[in-house]
Amino acid sequence: IRRGSRCSTAKAFLRPARNRKNLHIALNSHVTKLLINPATKRAFGVEFWRNNRRQIVLAKKEVILSAGSINSPQILMLSGVGPKEELTKFQIPILQNLKVGENLQDHVAMGGLTFLVDKPIAIVQDRFEAFPMTMQYIMKERGPMTTLGGVEGLAFVNTKYGNRSWPDVQFHMAPASINSDDGARVKKSLGLKESLYKSVYQPIANKDSWTIMPLLLRPKSTGWVKLRSKNPF
Repeated sequence: IRRGSRCSTAKAFLRPARNRKNLHIALNSHVTKLLINPATKRAFGVEFWRNNRRQIVLAKKEVILSAGSINSPQILMLSGVGPKEELTKFQIPILQNLKVGENLQDHVAMGGLTFLVDKPIAIVQDRFEAFPMTMQYIMKERGPMTTLGGVEGLAFVNTKYGNRSWPDVQFHMAPASINSDDGARVKKSLGLKESLYKSVYQPIANKDSWTIMPLLLRPKSTGWVKLRSKNPF
């Protein structure tokens, strides 16, 4: 948040630092593996693809892998670090036999409960990106485009299944629905099946709505991440 309105990570952190000599940001780049010295077991670089070209970046000090709960174990296994039986299955040279990907814990959430509202107060893509709204934001930093990414309220709840010392469920409250953009982005990012989208969300496309999305804060179950193939894409 900056001056009472939404501020992106790019504005807050990247723009002030973009002229630093030791900062290089590669857009549209897909990391395929870490480069690891088999003798020392030390990472010395990263292999990635950009513009249909294989490229390599070498590191003088260290390599920090931060690709999320799914892609981090994938990259490690493709680099030869992971369960022996998993790497052998795909003929990946084993650098270190470790139980990578075998303790997946994530905050499970669902699409939530959506209610239609009578007044034009929600985030609707067509109205949200209209020219007057855009100019209002550019010239005065006011209007709907200053909203905080959709979520306007949070609630932390202790259910009967949790510990009384801390909440185990979080509610996200948003002035929109999964289909407030008429299927342009959110549908794909959530991986909604076409049958679910058409039956539940398509009828409320671009309509004013309000949604409560529950999220599990302290999951008790664990899962795993395994390779489907040695193809990083």
